[in-house]
Amino acid sequence: MKKVVSVLKDGAVGLAMGTAIIVPGISAGTIALVFGAFKKIVGAVSGLFKKFWRSLLILLPFVIGAILAVAGLYIPFQYAFKYCMFAIVCLFAGFILGSVPGVTDKVKGERPTAANIVLLVVGFLVAGGIGALSFVTGDKLSNVFANPEWYLYLIVLAVGIVGAAGLIVPGLSGSLILLVAGFYKPIFDLPHKIVHGISVGHSIGLLATFAVGVVIGFVLWSKLMNYLLDKHAKSTYYTIIGFVCGSLVAIFVNYNMFTYIGEVVFRGWILDWILGPILFIVGLAISYLMVVYVRKHPQEEKPQEEAKENA
Repeated sequence: MKKVVSVLKDGAVGLAMGTAIIVPGISAGTIALVFGAFKKIVGAVSGLFKKFWRSLLILLPFVIGAILAVAGLYIPFQYAFKYCMFAIVCLFAGFILGSVPGVTDKVKGERPTAANIVLLVVGFLVAGGIGALSFVTGDKLSNVFANPEWYLYLIVLAVGIVGAAGLIVPGLSGSLILLVAGFYKPIFDLPHKIVHGISVGHSIGLLATFAVGVVIGFVLWSKLMNYLLDKHAKSTYYTIIGFVCGSLVAIFVNYNMFTYIGEVVFRGWILDWILGPILFIVGLAISYLMVVYVRKHPQEEKPQEEAKENA
């Protein structure tokens, strides 16, 4: 029975991570960290080449949950982003802010060194800067995807590998990385093109190439995080705190959000501004309650001792 409950919990975390994949500024890695599943995922991915089936079974609920979330929320979120993006982002901002005490718990009781403070500041600037950089690129690549050259597939593969950092590194948003690179809208438009029969062959090929890049990147980034947490845990957590705090800036200060706010102000969509603060408080409360729960049940954040054997 405990195993069934554990699998269902992991699936629910996967759903939350899948939701974060769609929203620019939200880090799936932060979601995993908030719900105490981060080490479990990182350890399992790192063990794929040693104990494949065991690691795969650990990852399966997360993967299924994420896929269901992306597939189920893809169309609703297209409409939500059009009419209430600010409210949705406020909800996730609440999740992020409420999770900060859970991350700072990792370095509690230790005086920070000068190097750790530098890492925290760098993490903040990198995560916040990604949002600022999105204004430079904006949405300028949609036309390139209409008649793709062969080299675009190599670029999309590389973008998938880099973007996968947002799936595993807390505080870094994969979708915001795509936005900065100018690939967010072109990539997320591919399923729409396939369904409506627009450049189906190229669309399927580009989407598959991107997916392969994400899988490769997910494994590589997970191995890197597993190594850093194993060898340089405190420094890594200080950097993660910087990433998470910086993402609170990036989630609101990015090209998509500013474009949306301009449109909302023009339309006078007041309901969005009313819902935003309410959902922020809801997200903050839920996230902090999860932190309190993990504090009271610390053994549930260490389920990866068995997966450590994989690494």
